[in-house]
Amino acid sequence: MRTFGAFFRSVGYIFFAGAIAACVGTEGKTDDPLPSWQDGAAKQAITDFVDRVADPRHSNFVLPADRVAVFDNDGTLIIERPTLVQFEFLYTRIKDLAADHPDWLSTQPFQAVLEDDRDLLMEMGFRQRTPLVAAGQANISQDEFQRAATKFFDNGKHIRYTTRYIDLVYQPMLELVRYLQEKEFKVFIVSGGGIEFIRSYSERAYGVPKENVIGSSMKSRIREQDDRVDVFREPGFNSMNAGRFKPVNIRLHTGRRPIFAIGNSDGDLEMLKYTHANSLPSL
Repeated sequence: MRTFGAFFRSVGYIFFAGAIAACVGTEGKTDDPLPSWQDGAAKQAITDFVDRVADPRHSNFVLPADRVAVFDNDGTLIIERPTLVQFEFLYTRIKDLAADHPDWLSTQPFQAVLEDDRDLLMEMGFRQRTPLVAAGQANISQDEFQRAATKFFDNGKHIRYTTRYIDLVYQPMLELVRYLQEKEFKVFIVSGGGIEFIRSYSERAYGVPKENVIGSSMKSRIREQDDRVDVFREPGFNSMNAGRFKPVNIRLHTGRRPIFAIGNSDGDLEMLKYTHANSLPSL
């Protein structure tokens, strides 16, 4: 067995080698499942591992039911600088709702959003910006929230690249997701971001079904009106999904320990350790 330190270095190298690889044209037909990845040890480690676990003749063969792969989202699959995409969505929501809340003009952190004071928002940190989460994402049905998130991804553009956020995903990672799916892996997105927010774009951006998204969730309740039942979002978190909570929620949603994990920060460390501790072959 490898030491975990060696494992973590190899995973980190695999991710960053893929993330910085130059994208290539897809016009020419190729048998390479990861054409945007640089040839070398990282790419070879991935394809060798997948070949082994997918080959019923190999001693490392893993049944398709146990081929669970987990990917972090922000910074791993989609851009996260200078601000997480979900916060950009929140800023847009606050601006859209501001006409009904004149007090926001002189109340932080709303004032900073309305004045587009990015430096101040970054200084505040997550905790001080928490009121934006409730104001922009609560007191609305899940269906209404999904429509708002979808509209954002249809139109919202990155402040630096003036490109839609839905298009600012990493080509090497998209190739890896598709490659694993073709080899009968069940690919899950495991993020500290909101589960319903990521579900609004996971299928069209990554080809990952909504039911394969594991994320943080807000409190909710059932609301009945005119014989219609809706799930209504309320302020406060029902479940967080960052750091040590990732393995807990992976188990809750999948019932299995992953054999393949990709992340880009220490917030993914427990998820990587959890995967590495599998009695089955893992990467």
